[in-house]
Amino acid sequence: GYISSGRTSASPIVAWIGSHGAIDYWVVYVKELPAGNDDKLATGPILDQTAGVTASCRPLREFGDSLEDNDDAGILATAQGLVEFHKSHPFCSLCGAPTQSSKAGSCRRCSDCKKSVYPRLDVAAIMLVTSPCQKYALLGRKKSWPEGRYSTLAGFCEVGETLEDCCRRETYEESGVVVDPLSVQFMASQPWPFPRSLMVGFQAKALMGEKAQAAATQDSPVLPEIQVDTSEMEDIQWFSKDFVKERLAG
Repeated sequence: GYISSGRTSASPIVAWIGSHGAIDYWVVYVKELPAGNDDKLATGPILDQTAGVTASCRPLREFGDSLEDNDDAGILATAQGLVEFHKSHPFCSLCGAPTQSSKAGSCRRCSDCKKSVYPRLDVAAIMLVTSPCQKYALLGRKKSWPEGRYSTLAGFCEVGETLEDCCRRETYEESGVVVDPLSVQFMASQPWPFPRSLMVGFQAKALMGEKAQAAATQDSPVLPEIQVDTSEMEDIQWFSKDFVKERLAG
């Protein structure tokens, strides 16, 4: 595979991803081409054994959500994560000497003190928080996102907390909505190599104050109040289940 991440590297990065279907997969990171020539990637010495090879060069973020095969998604996620690991560890954190790729690219080893460092993961929780009546979903957007894009809330797990704690804390910090601790349920997880995260999905239900709960009826639900942390999010709203279904259906 060929990975482009928008930053340059002093030398080519090569790492073994793994074997699948009797095929060995490797990732090769090659520098970006000058502006205006990024549609094709000229091969360097590392690829010269195959004459005339060219490849489309696009960041994984631009096409990852269009991949239809789970195996392809897993291979590219591993490739992206390995490249980012090698690019971010050029020097030893213990003595400052240059590091070198080792064990087919699965780690880097210090050229002086011989300390080895392996890829690390930043664990994050992403949560679908529903209203107490479970007819509405809490979705938000960042200012930098394309117009109209909303997502479930998410955030990184901090030292000393569980992923369930992270789910409740991030929801409250970003939206002011309190999550029922007993409602938090793990759903699924997936790699998120931007640059090195593991995204862990949860579903949870919001709590509502006693006065608001007493005023709510089946036909006219009262939704928990939202207080947006504008330092992190541009907007957060409650969206009805039917509205979300229509938008996802296209």
